[in-house]
Amino acid sequence: MQESHSPRVNTSAEGWLEVIDADSPILLIAPHGGRAEARTRALLNPKVNDLHTADITRGLAARLGASALINVAMDRNRLDCNRISQIVERAPWLLEMIEERVSASIARHGRAVVLLVHGWNIIEPRVDFGLGLRTFGGELRAPGAACVSASDDFINGPLTELAERLRGHGIKPTYGMRYPGGGLQNLLQAFTRRHCESTVASLRAISETAVSGAVEAAQLELSVALRMPGELRSKCEDAIAASFSSAPNGTSAVASRAPIIVNRAPRPASPKREIGAAATVSVPGRVGIEFYDPVARIGAMASFDIGSAGMGARIMVLFEGRRVGLFTAEGRPVRSEKDVRHGPLSLTREGNTIALSFCGPAVIVPDATAYLSIERALASGRLDGSMEVGVRFELPEGEFEFDRILAPSEPGAVAPAASAAFGHAVGSVCIAGATRSVSGFARAGMSFTGLGPQNFSARRMLWACFEDNCDGAPTALEVRSVASDDAPPVESARVLIDEQWNSCELCELVIDTASVEEPPHGVSASIAYPDGRLFSLTGREECFIPLSRPGPEQSRIYTSLGFASFQSGSNRGAGMFEYSRRAESVLTSIDDSDDSDTD
Repeated sequence: MQESHSPRVNTSAEGWLEVIDADSPILLIAPHGGRAEARTRALLNPKVNDLHTADITRGLAARLGASALINVAMDRNRLDCNRISQIVERAPWLLEMIEERVSASIARHGRAVVLLVHGWNIIEPRVDFGLGLRTFGGELRAPGAACVSASDDFINGPLTELAERLRGHGIKPTYGMRYPGGGLQNLLQAFTRRHCESTVASLRAISETAVSGAVEAAQLELSVALRMPGELRSKCEDAIAASFSSAPNGTSAVASRAPIIVNRAPRPASPKREIGAAATVSVPGRVGIEFYDPVARIGAMASFDIGSAGMGARIMVLFEGRRVGLFTAEGRPVRSEKDVRHGPLSLTREGNTIALSFCGPAVIVPDATAYLSIERALASGRLDGSMEVGVRFELPEGEFEFDRILAPSEPGAVAPAASAAFGHAVGSVCIAGATRSVSGFARAGMSFTGLGPQNFSARRMLWACFEDNCDGAPTALEVRSVASDDAPPVESARVLIDEQWNSCELCELVIDTASVEEPPHGVSASIAYPDGRLFSLTGREECFIPLSRPGPEQSRIYTSLGFASFQSGSNRGAGMFEYSRRAESVLTSIDDSDDSDTD
């Protein structure tokens, strides 16, 4: 590799594109290294910019002696530099710059290697390789009409070397698991035969050059843990630099596994699922645990997707100062009759207890309200490389069948008698090197706040568990109220008394907030027992996080989620609440443009 390179800023790019030119066969591109601008706040479902990818790409260019085109400031919601149609319409000169550098590289070296650096907003240490391929039955195949962007030699050479080095650092490599880079407008597809007949001269030239076999291109999707400054990011950068610095033409310095089979035959068309009134929407089955210590004011929620539509796991810890610790992972959890696990997160049945265990990377965000914008939260957060949570939940006597919940469901199978158990949990939480003991109330089983049906206008839910059972107080209770635009609210309530669940009438459930950024100003419920007696409780919010996610039909769902202490007469307890509402316009006043932590 040649070591010399001379950076320069391209003035025609209005200052948002940093250009590094070098005598090298490698071209690095960071399409989404900018930040959200003020106008993005008005969008219901904005895309998240790939934070830190500009810095990472710049650093890799220096280490590899590579050329680079780095978006350092353009919000992808204004111009998406990974979408060919948007580039053609709004920045056609960018394709011309790419074509010039690919052609120059081939003229000097006989080949060009293009690496597109992206961000994947899961926290688990992972790199997803985009090649226009996905793993199907032990081989790589193109999904849909995607074209493959690299040769077998490249895939089984430097890319396999990179995968091996990543595994050695505890980082999981995958091939198109989440982002295969196969969409027609994905910039990766410009480096395939797919655009050979384009009317855009520069795009057609790039595609025709790729057909000659002189271009190898790959998309590298780096998870959050690999982009935030820290040891994991350094290890990932080391692996990339080592894999492409010596032999980008296919020879590998690391002994590889059995060769990866790349099946380039078009994949046969599969029938599409029915869409319409008769279609069935699959909802992820989600199992997990929630616990809260009202003295330490530390709460946590951990859950795993075990249904046919589920593909992930997560743990969130809420603690003092409205801080949040979060780990998320993608892919199917591993489960048996006694446990379910995903990487460093596990939930295990051990005799008469359920043990929650986690030790791994987590993003610590200093202000929970930042999570109304994922980009703002990630920009304000820092990576804790080894957050630890260890909690043991003592199961009460009863018919809670944890093994039945974990077992794969079969058609016609009878549902478990009880979907959740309530009781006491003890353990410890270690965040940023500080360990705290916890002892509080817990609920385990089917996740209380699983997404469920989203076609509602408002949804209010809470669960509570009590220390004593004086004056007819239940051991635990769950209440829900789901309202829609065109139907009466669907309400439910049940109480656990003397180890038996009893259905009740929900008389009132109040969980309201003045704004989506604020915690509930009151949490209360009133229910009627089957014999007509009334039971009421009032709560005080103590840990809270507001969340925002896309809703159906171009809407957005805002959620207030957290833990509270509850009281009913002399009975004291604690539990969890959720208040979600659907909106057709943006409700938050959070200003993403005020963030100072930029790439």
